[in-house]
Amino acid sequence: MSSVLITGCNRGLGLELVRQLLLHPQAPSVLIATCRKPEDAHALQTLAKAHSQLYVLKLEVNDFSSYDAFAQTVKSIVGDKGLNVLINNAGILLQNHSSFSNCTVESLTDTYVTNTVGPIMLVKALRPLLKLAADSNADLPMGWSRAAIINMSSGLGSVGNNTLGSYFGYRESKAALNTATRSMSYELGPQNIFVLSMHPGWVQTDLGTSQAPLTVEQSISGMLAVFFSMKPEQHGAFLHWDGKEGIW
Repeated sequence: MSSVLITGCNRGLGLELVRQLLLHPQAPSVLIATCRKPEDAHALQTLAKAHSQLYVLKLEVNDFSSYDAFAQTVKSIVGDKGLNVLINNAGILLQNHSSFSNCTVESLTDTYVTNTVGPIMLVKALRPLLKLAADSNADLPMGWSRAAIINMSSGLGSVGNNTLGSYFGYRESKAALNTATRSMSYELGPQNIFVLSMHPGWVQTDLGTSQAPLTVEQSISGMLAVFFSMKPEQHGAFLHWDGKEGIW
């Protein structure tokens, strides 16, 4: 595997993904980490100084007018090998607006645009580079080492497991992202681009709070084990951080 791009890397799951991938025995030769304000992402910048294969790029996922230029920058980094893996990790949870009585048109719209529209449009922008990687690795099976899109979803996006309600906006946006993953799998599968929805578990992050049972390190370690062992038959699936199949 040559290159991985991860969105939303200034903290939490994204930052830990970068840390663990850099130290992984099968670390990518190019790792692109994006965030809204690279100048304020001090932990990322420190990692970049210590690891020459790490590129920190600015990306505001809601600024769709910047996507074409961003794709060109990524192309200049990955070159003719293309982009092997895109991890759509950036997302928001507006906890103060998540109940039925508190949700607003603005909070619902902002959450959907960030959590669903952003990943879809970024895949569209980077699709040529993913296809280039898939074509350049024709001797490999579909999966992480060839060309893959990982959409970071949530268990709260499961319709079948929704027994509590609440989290308006976030639940709907992640359910829609799961649907987008399945749709992408049908369209991109013939191009040998693997697509997966991943639930990282309930994790001790700003979004998950300190009440969560999983540490960031445990979640990322588990997900990386899943990523590196993905099978073609899991294309279009919804998996948990430990590899168990999720309920749509």
